[in-house]
Amino acid sequence: MSFSMKFQFPPDNPADAGPTYRSRLYERFPDLLPVVSYGILLWCAAVFLILNRGDADRIDLQTLIRTLGAANLKDLIDGRWWGLVSSACVHLDLWHVFFNMYWLVRFGTLMERGLGSAKTLGFFVLAAFVSSGWQIIMAPSGGIGFSGVVYAMGGFMWGAWPRFTGFLEGFNGSTLRWFLIWQGICFILSGSGMLPIGNTAHISGMAFGLLVGLWACWGTRRGWKWLLAAIAMLVIAAAVAVWPMRFFLLIHG
Repeated sequence: MSFSMKFQFPPDNPADAGPTYRSRLYERFPDLLPVVSYGILLWCAAVFLILNRGDADRIDLQTLIRTLGAANLKDLIDGRWWGLVSSACVHLDLWHVFFNMYWLVRFGTLMERGLGSAKTLGFFVLAAFVSSGWQIIMAPSGGIGFSGVVYAMGGFMWGAWPRFTGFLEGFNGSTLRWFLIWQGICFILSGSGMLPIGNTAHISGMAFGLLVGLWACWGTRRGWKWLLAAIAMLVIAAAVAVWPMRFFLLIHG
């Protein structure tokens, strides 16, 4: 198997995936209710409503954001490592939570049908942990929002679609191009100071998801290198959680 074949760009038309597309190989749980995706959607919506309840002049918004799950370098130093996961469910702006939840429902429901709810939840937790941890490496203020996990889902489907061909119903070549173009726009928006964006969370999330997806596609015997690379990303994020200040000084001097 050549290197290029392992990074097949998904087709725009699901039917172009070949005869295996109609086999519905990915639908191990075709009648499953995507409780994980809907549950996270409800949690994110509840946090958003609490943060935008209209009494911002009477509360310390930053304290409330931290209470509801956001984490920065100082929080990790204080031992709040779980904030690397919970920060993914914190959104302040309507456009931010809307687009993240749109992609959560679009991708998450497909993943639950293919992997089951338990594995999908595990992937979400690990993707949030990795993308938030790598974001804090580059920016001690951290970041909020589900976009790191969204990019991880996109990366997973990119790597896994040749086996889980049914993913093409919600993630095809056009979707991947849109994600890559949007990331380029994000660089411009953040670089110009127009909008603060956690680009490191996006990139690390997609990289982690792609590695896990390639492993899921090719199996442990042929895809062990992808698995080891994903574990390496996870170990680095864990090092940030356990030794945040030491790791930050190691990177930034």
